[in-house]
Amino acid sequence: MSSPGQSKRRVVFVCRTATGESLRSAHALRNLDRVELFGIVEGTVGAALRGRPSEETQCGTLGRPQRAAPTNTDEVFVDTVQVADVHDADQLIAASRNLIEKHGPIAHIVTAQETLLEPVAKTREALDVGGMSSATVRRTLDKSLLKSTLRRAGIQTPPDRVVTSKSDAIRFLSEVGFPIMLKPLSGSGALATLPIHTAADLDHALQLMQPSPGSPVLAEAYLHGQELCLDTITIDNEPQLYSICCYYPSILEALDHPETQWTCIMPREIDDELYGDFIEQGVAAVRALSVGNSFTHMEGFLDAHGKLLGFTDATLRPAGARIGPMLGVSYDVDPYRAWARVAVDGCFDGPWQRKYAVGTIFLRGTGSGVVDRVDGADTITRELRDLIVDTRWPRGGARKSDTYTGDGYVTLRHHDTSKVKNALEFTRNTVKISYSDPEANLQWKDRFQNYQELNRPAWESEHKETQ
Repeated sequence: MSSPGQSKRRVVFVCRTATGESLRSAHALRNLDRVELFGIVEGTVGAALRGRPSEETQCGTLGRPQRAAPTNTDEVFVDTVQVADVHDADQLIAASRNLIEKHGPIAHIVTAQETLLEPVAKTREALDVGGMSSATVRRTLDKSLLKSTLRRAGIQTPPDRVVTSKSDAIRFLSEVGFPIMLKPLSGSGALATLPIHTAADLDHALQLMQPSPGSPVLAEAYLHGQELCLDTITIDNEPQLYSICCYYPSILEALDHPETQWTCIMPREIDDELYGDFIEQGVAAVRALSVGNSFTHMEGFLDAHGKLLGFTDATLRPAGARIGPMLGVSYDVDPYRAWARVAVDGCFDGPWQRKYAVGTIFLRGTGSGVVDRVDGADTITRELRDLIVDTRWPRGGARKSDTYTGDGYVTLRHHDTSKVKNALEFTRNTVKISYSDPEANLQWKDRFQNYQELNRPAWESEHKETQ
């Protein structure tokens, strides 16, 4: 506990909307010792801050802390600022200066959303607030810079090439052959990654992506194998904890086969020979990225013998697709508090004991339109009641989600990894979702042009509870 003489620490949390996972993260920050929490969120109040703010705007009323209609965020934030676009660093800087003017110096500015990591880092730098630099963020999120950093450290990555024209892509194909993938240089979200199996696929993808010197994309060899991720809690550039989670099938396969209900499994036993190469090179990769104090999440592939085929992506936040909450279930800890302790206190409250295997199946099916009916939910609830730790059943009448994380999920845990795998397979075979239109209609054009919106799971956008 803090003593009466210790001053409060003013912490600013930046998010698009303070709901769901963001609100849980905000609660964790608020509950840290001596923290006064402030929020910067998107809203119409900040419309005048669009673009580079003028001195008049910075000193006017727009962008200043506002009191909106009472919501559950009122319990979390001492004050909030609404801006038109939280991805605009100039707007974040102006909003932060207004908070400083009203409340005093800021100790930390943090976010738990990947797309906000760089603008938040730029805001810290402009205001001389400590924390991860924008160069560190770019080195990790820019896939070309990430691969260069890892290769210099001797870490395996798949062959790739920055593509600014069709001729670049053809030269890369002449080196590696089909299939390849085309993806944006930065940002997560497999919906914007296009698998290229034929020359016709390449022409279609290039027409959509329009690569140029000012807007390059990344071509990458298509890896076949077991896709999995390595998550770490890192303090002073040194991983203090690592965890793995296996994907069944790979994310791109799940996107290509919407009838497949995608699963993530955290095995209880992770130090066996099968995962040794992945963990060893993954931990070395985190050290090479010099992330300071951070949660990290890296994805890659293993062959059938456990040999690393390469790391493909990385980020500097708690993992999505329920992997962050699953980490808490596996170790029987609060993952949101763990993130807050790292982000603000620079501490890890370990060591932790991995008590459970944990798995999540994401519920979806073939079709489009809205959810018509869900069969099998009662059977799963009855038969797996001793394993279920969290559920979000698809809601009738809700628009079908086009992401691989589907319209709902079931999370299970048990001390025995094989029992979790069997229960997930039972769920896969039991739960069937029907939609108003039996035909799937999501095209590449929709995936690429709208991936940021499509990549928001239906269950996350609807979930606003704080408990």
